[in-house]
Amino acid sequence: MRSFTRKLRAVVVCGAMLGLGLSALQPVAAIATTDDPDLGHLMRTVQQQPMTAFASGAQPPMTYQNAGAPIQAHTTVYLVFWGKQWNIGWTDPGTQYTNVTARNYITSFSQYVSASGWPGQAVSQYCSGVAAGTVNCGGSGVHVGVPITFGGVWTDLTSTPPTPYVPDGCVNAMVCVSGFAKPANLLAKEALRAQTHFLGNGYDPGAQYIIMLPKEATTAGLYCAYHNSVADTQGRDVAYVNMPYTPNLQAFGASLCGENFVNASSNSFGNGYFDGYSMILAHEIAEAMTDPLPTKNSAWRDQAGEENGDMCAWLPPGTAGGAHNIGPDAGGHVYAVQTLWSNTANDCV
Repeated sequence: MRSFTRKLRAVVVCGAMLGLGLSALQPVAAIATTDDPDLGHLMRTVQQQPMTAFASGAQPPMTYQNAGAPIQAHTTVYLVFWGKQWNIGWTDPGTQYTNVTARNYITSFSQYVSASGWPGQAVSQYCSGVAAGTVNCGGSGVHVGVPITFGGVWTDLTSTPPTPYVPDGCVNAMVCVSGFAKPANLLAKEALRAQTHFLGNGYDPGAQYIIMLPKEATTAGLYCAYHNSVADTQGRDVAYVNMPYTPNLQAFGASLCGENFVNASSNSFGNGYFDGYSMILAHEIAEAMTDPLPTKNSAWRDQAGEENGDMCAWLPPGTAGGAHNIGPDAGGHVYAVQTLWSNTANDCV
């Protein structure tokens, strides 16, 4: 985790949140944890993440945490655009970017990572079925499977996320709670609806349901996204990602979650403006491949509890292990992603 306060939990947002722009938020460094028993494993904002790239070998490796903890031997990504606003539409003020631009960018990215084989050996080196404390699997165990499969897209008009904040374990924009007075987690319920939509009564342990929140709705708390799991009615673990509309996440005019992080200028496809969108989704997908049940039965973590994405998050472009573009795809488009921690390389790759 590279020096970060982990168990600070009571106040997640300091100051009032005005609209969905977090415009009165104080972007202090050590305020959100990376693990939460109700929400799952959180991705910190740019301002919260230590920004010093570490030298190769300076970071302790990840280890297999619990004997029997699962990984995803195959991964199928399903995009769920939740709510009617994805059809009604919006245009971000002062920009050319709309709901259509956002949907096209993130769908094209998801299709590209399936076709390209990303993230490859950066995740396939990790496994289950080995002893707790294992660092390098070698040929042992069941390894994380690549390439990713793109399972499809669903615009869910049967259910609309409440606005402005979707209950998921946080009381409101100011305070998240554990235990007492905890509201229902509607993100988890949406993941179960998605499983039914795509698979009927079936089940796939490698499925990841990416819950794409519209512009008008977000979850309360200071983080960019998170992944977690929920049990269905038959007790089967269903992995999902809370994916907010990242251009909303700003404080004092500064992006919290990666706008123009890799590409300084923005184009009509969304490069630059949506850099954080693809970086954060890539982060969450890769972490869920190696640690799909983060609050139930954790698999691969470092000694501070960080997952493979956390260990390399928000490293600036041009630095060792820094964020970069991947691609181009068949349409000539590129996508911003971060690197991931590799035990075999002992570095971010």
